[in-house]
Amino acid sequence: MPKILFITVGGSHQPIVTAIRELQPDRVVFLCSDGAKGSKSQVIGSGTPCEVRRGTEVIEKLPNIPTQVGLGDKFQQDRDLILIEEPDDLSECYLKASLCIQNIQENVQDAQMMADYTGGTKSMSVGLAMASVDYQLKLYVTTAVRTNIIKVERGELTGQASVAPVVAQRTIEQFLPIFLQQYNYPAAIAQLRRLLSSMALPSEIRRQIQTLYACCSGLDAWDRFEHRDALELLEPQMRNPVIRNLVLFLKKVINSRGQIDEKFDFSNGTEGHGYEIVQDLILNAERRAEQQRYDDAVGRLYRALELLAQIRLLKTYGIKTGDIDTAKLPENLRDKYEKKRSNIKGKIQIPLRSSYDLLTELPEDPIGKIYQENANRIINALEVRNNSLFAHGFEPITSSDYENVSEVFVNFIKSSINSVVSNKPQIQLPQFPTDLEI
Repeated sequence: MPKILFITVGGSHQPIVTAIRELQPDRVVFLCSDGAKGSKSQVIGSGTPCEVRRGTEVIEKLPNIPTQVGLGDKFQQDRDLILIEEPDDLSECYLKASLCIQNIQENVQDAQMMADYTGGTKSMSVGLAMASVDYQLKLYVTTAVRTNIIKVERGELTGQASVAPVVAQRTIEQFLPIFLQQYNYPAAIAQLRRLLSSMALPSEIRRQIQTLYACCSGLDAWDRFEHRDALELLEPQMRNPVIRNLVLFLKKVINSRGQIDEKFDFSNGTEGHGYEIVQDLILNAERRAEQQRYDDAVGRLYRALELLAQIRLLKTYGIKTGDIDTAKLPENLRDKYEKKRSNIKGKIQIPLRSSYDLLTELPEDPIGKIYQENANRIINALEVRNNSLFAHGFEPITSSDYENVSEVFVNFIKSSINSVVSNKPQIQLPQFPTDLEI
């Protein structure tokens, strides 16, 4: 595992030599100012370009830095010298340092990279420090008791700079909000896990990151319909009012799912109106659309539409669309549905449209009536899904396709739910937060 040190070079060679001797790198990359009076002379100058001064008096002249520290063939000028044309231009300093770091990370296997930002102009130091934080290099600074404000004198010590709180706060305040706005929980979790596993953090910041990690992991599980795992992760965080509202809804989703999913454990659920799993799918579809995954979004809306009919038939009439018991049908419908029994499976199974047709045939069913009023629009919207690659065709679903399908399906689903649960209080459906204030 080669140790590679990035180091900025300024007017004094002494802290540079100290850092190299202390850190013992296998390779050193020097960031120097270019030009006739640039600090590059201390790295590639011939003879004795390095001077030890007492005030204005030169008391000693020494060879260039690679010679002083015995780098020999380990130093290759075309590879290990980064020349900064405008040493007070922060952008140039940062970009050139970043490009070199990226190149090494891509081409040198298992490199242990570190940086010392003691020398050089302020912009050179800040540029290297910023690049080091962004690319997760260990950061060092060489210091000593100063006798003036110009430079570090003899007697320097190289120590690791404490940047963990800076990196953590930067991640929380700059990167995490972007991931949350995109509902990109895997990326948020990866960033938070990296902070927890790779840095020694103050206890308060560590607790904050652990809480954020639990919240993002819970939302990620919920986004994948792993409702019980989501509850286990989110319930301990209910002190946060946003999480509390989500958990209260999640418990109703769990109960609702348990009524239709025979294999699902809904013991920790809370009774609601019974259609919360349908509403959960609509919210999930909205998140997929926000990510421009329109095929996924329409697929979820299709399942929500299908579930609405399945729940209504089961809750109210005891009819399972996957195995219809004709004894539970009105007598005038039994022969009609008996003819649908499969000779292979021995069951009567009906798809989405037939489920709604059945609701329209049941006496005075509110959802059946609403379906009759909207049947043509729903059937036309279903064609978008049926023609997509995720169903029976090859047509990609566009943003406008999703908007049209969503308007038809969601309005129908909301009207239908309202028609059968009007006696129960309705709550504002809580979409996942795009910001977590922990």
